[in-house]
Amino acid sequence: MKPSFIFTVAISIVLQISTVHASSMNELGARLGSPNYAERLAAVREIAIEYPQEGLKLLLQAAADPDEFVRERAVQALGLADSGQAVGALKKALKDPDAFVRWRAVQSLARLGVHDIAQELGSLIADPSWHVKVSALELLGTIGAEQLKRKGPEIKGNLDEPVRQPLLRGLADSDERVKVAAASALARNRDDAAFGPLVELVRDGSMYVRDQAALALGDLGDIRAVEPLIGLIADPRNGYSEEGTDWARWGAAKALQKLTGEDYRIDAQKWRDWLSSHNK
Repeated sequence: MKPSFIFTVAISIVLQISTVHASSMNELGARLGSPNYAERLAAVREIAIEYPQEGLKLLLQAAADPDEFVRERAVQALGLADSGQAVGALKKALKDPDAFVRWRAVQSLARLGVHDIAQELGSLIADPSWHVKVSALELLGTIGAEQLKRKGPEIKGNLDEPVRQPLLRGLADSDERVKVAAASALARNRDDAAFGPLVELVRDGSMYVRDQAALALGDLGDIRAVEPLIGLIADPRNGYSEEGTDWARWGAAKALQKLTGEDYRIDAQKWRDWLSSHNK
């Protein structure tokens, strides 16, 4: 078989695929113009799965759709599009009237590694949705960690104020899920402001929050946390309950191991003995 024939066949196949591809995109574009929101939503889902890059223009169109479900799916898909246009649309979506669209926008910006949005995220700490606030706080913690990494280890714990101030405001939130997200973000960056709120959550939060607060105390690296963490292991509330198994005890054990270098698992007495020997 001559090479020229093989080349001709290959070109023909490529052209056929391109034609089918263009036809599919045109069809999806037409479906996005349907008056039926379910049809538009189905089209966005297909674009997100099959054409996340090639369908950028259509996703940008869908991100401004009058239906919140269509916008949410489009905004989620834009997190897979490595494009300045996608970032611009996602920043705009942070002000969307629908909470789930705002939530997806934060998640997509985080996925794309966008870090020049501390001010925009800071405004979301007053959002009515705890989902939005938690995601914003988590991304602020990541942005803070990146800033400290660029500054060097000698600046550890000295977050830029546009990042730190929203995290501090998050500590005062009435929702414990938001509070633990703020404290955890501060703890990851070794900010001492996290210590008091985390100890409070370890003692008074729900089981899930006690577990998360314990792990954050391990990240904070403050040896003062050893005593309240031992108390968490010994607390009878942290056995099996309606909330699940003994998450909080194991969260405390992991944190204690990180702080001390020892591994007494959930043996509260051995941890007390360790603390006693190191308090002399």
